[in-house]
This record gives sequence, structure tokens and C-alpha cells, in this order.
Amino acid sequence: MYFYTGDLEIKKMFSRGILVLSIVVFGFLTTLTYGHGIKPSTVEYRVYDRNIEINLSINAELFLSEIDASRFIDTSDAPEAELYDELRKLKADKLESKIKDSINKLKDSVFLRADQQLLSLDLDTIRVQDEENEENVRITTISFKTIVPNDGKQITFAWEKNLGSLIFRDFSREKDNAGKVYSKWLKAGEIISPMPLAERKPNLSTTIWSAIQQGIKHIVPGGLDHILFVLGLFFFSYKIGPLLSQVTIFTIAHSITLILGSLGYIQVPSVFVEAIIAASIIWIGLENVIRTKLNVSRIGVIFCFGLLHGLGFASMFKQRGLEGSDYLINLFSFNLGVEIGQLLVLTPFILITPILSRISWYRVIISIPASIIIALIGAKMFVERVI
Repeated sequence: MYFYTGDLEIKKMFSRGILVLSIVVFGFLTTLTYGHGIKPSTVEYRVYDRNIEINLSINAELFLSEIDASRFIDTSDAPEAELYDELRKLKADKLESKIKDSINKLKDSVFLRADQQLLSLDLDTIRVQDEENEENVRITTISFKTIVPNDGKQITFAWEKNLGSLIFRDFSREKDNAGKVYSKWLKAGEIISPMPLAERKPNLSTTIWSAIQQGIKHIVPGGLDHILFVLGLFFFSYKIGPLLSQVTIFTIAHSITLILGSLGYIQVPSVFVEAIIAASIIWIGLENVIRTKLNVSRIGVIFCFGLLHGLGFASMFKQRGLEGSDYLINLFSFNLGVEIGQLLVLTPFILITPILSRISWYRVIISIPASIIIALIGAKMFVERVI
């Protein structure tokens, strides 16, 4: 069924509604990464025989400026706000240098005990997130290692109250029936309950399901850039044939580099990868505006961008701590989760294709405005990741 000229008023009302909705959605999405609120830190705890690894994911600028995270919920309210903002402007290498200068102070603020004995922490790595926009919270991951004495039986963890609340994730415990890692929210200054010094290996089904969940979460809700790219494929053509062709090529491409990147065969600086991923969103959005038919060049572009998205997936796979004895199982399960995440994004749109197919002015009123919005958000991401 088609709309004819007699439905002009309905068209106008619908067009205005789409325009307003587009502006609202764009405004919402562009604020997702903003804010100076103090968020809880994350601590990942792992045990390998009697070796312990602690990964602290913290707001390093918050620590260095000595803002009391137990007193404030927003950095702008603290007396040290000016120093905090200055630290936010530092390049990643400069910030890392300052962290190294203050690492002993951080060690003295973290209390890891075997029974009643305070364990000495050795710095392993410092990874500063490539985020230079001072409006965004930059996360730094600091890894410590230590060895438990042979007579140690129980481990407790705590840190100074002024460092704020934290989410403690114990990877040494057996995962629950849903495949989730044991996690506990600790209030500022709270001590984790004693943890038996025992390394438990989850069963195969739990391992697979946990990695699948990690893959899904990387797309929904964590992968806004990948969501935008996939939606760009949909808005090019809602017809199943062209859509399936594009998604299949994208899936093959990113699966290749996810595997090769995770295994260490391909290593590309994350700054470059993230910038090109943002550029791919711009390209796909603008190409939707000027191109109407699927051809070989479009397929080639999608394949190339898919390779780069796969490197982004590989980086996230490593960050989520899925490496280990079940490396290959985790790798393929994570990839499966990524594909499921893509399906979750596309399914609602595919379900409304019978409605869209009846709208003769779909491209002008829906496809082009949506593609422009996607390109604009991609441009914002690109600027944030490059400048």
C-alpha cells in the first residue's frame, strides 16, 4: 500500500515527528560519554597456584589529585577540582609518568593480606586509556602481582576509604549457574570477606556461556560504535538480501582479525584502530546518502572496515581477562557472543520491515536522516579519538 498526494498532511506530521525524534536521539547519544561524576573503581582478583594478580581499574586523575571519593560524588564539588581538571588534560604518557611517581603511595593504600600478613605488591603494568577529552572519564588499569606464603590460607582485600567505593571481581571462585564471575560492591573502606586460597576451574559449559555473555555485552550495551555501524548497514537497505550480504561480509571480516589479533599475529595501536572505526561509521552513514544499490565496491569497503572492527574486538577480548587455559574456547565463544549481539541490534528493525516496505518515501524520510545522524555521531567519536 502506498501513500499518495492526498496524504500530504500526514506526511508532514510524520516528517516532523521523525525530525524531533532524531534530534532527541542524537542529543541523548552524544551525552553518553560525558560527566564528571565519581564512579566506583573495579578490582579484578586472580589466583594462579600461589601467585596473585590484582588489576585495579581506577580514575588515576582522581587518585593523583587526592580528591576524597568517599565524600564527593562529583569532582567539580571538591576543593582539588582545578588540579583534577589539569590532570585530565595530560597526554597518556605524561599521566603514566605521574602514576609511576606516585605508585608507592597507591601501594600503601591497598591492603592485601594472607591471613594477618600484609602482602607486598609488585607493579606489573600500567595501561592508561586512550581518552584525551577532558569531558570523559579516563580509566587507567594498574596491575600488581604478589606471592602468597606457603602457610597462607585466606586472603582479604581492602583499600583506603578516600579511594571510594569499588566493585570487587573474584576470578578465582567458581562462576555461578549463569556463568557470572563473583562480584561484590564494597563501600568506601569496607573489607572483602576472607577468601579461601583455592583456585577453582569452572566446567566447560560455564566457561562457554560466560565468554558468550562477554561478547554480547561488548555489543549491547557497550559497543555504541559497532551498533552504529551495523545500523548503517540496515539503513542502506532494509531488504533481507542486501542486508544479509552486508552483515555476512562484515561478520567474516571481523571474525578473521578477532582471531588473528587475539592470538597475537596482528598488532595495531589501539589509537589507530579506534579512530578508523569511528571513520568507518562516518563513511557508511554518508555512503547511505549517495548510494542506492549494493555493488562490489560497497562490499569491499564493508570487508575492510570489518577487519578493523575485528581488531577492536580483539583488544576488548584481551581486556576482559578471557585469556588462559581455555583460550581458544573463550575466543570462539566470545566471537559467537558478538554475533548474537549484532542480531539483538538488528532484530527489532528487521521485524518492522513489512511496515517499512509499504512506505514509498522511506529513503527520504527515514533512511537518509538516520544515516546522517549516524555519520554525525561517528564524526563526534572521530574527533574525540584523534584530537
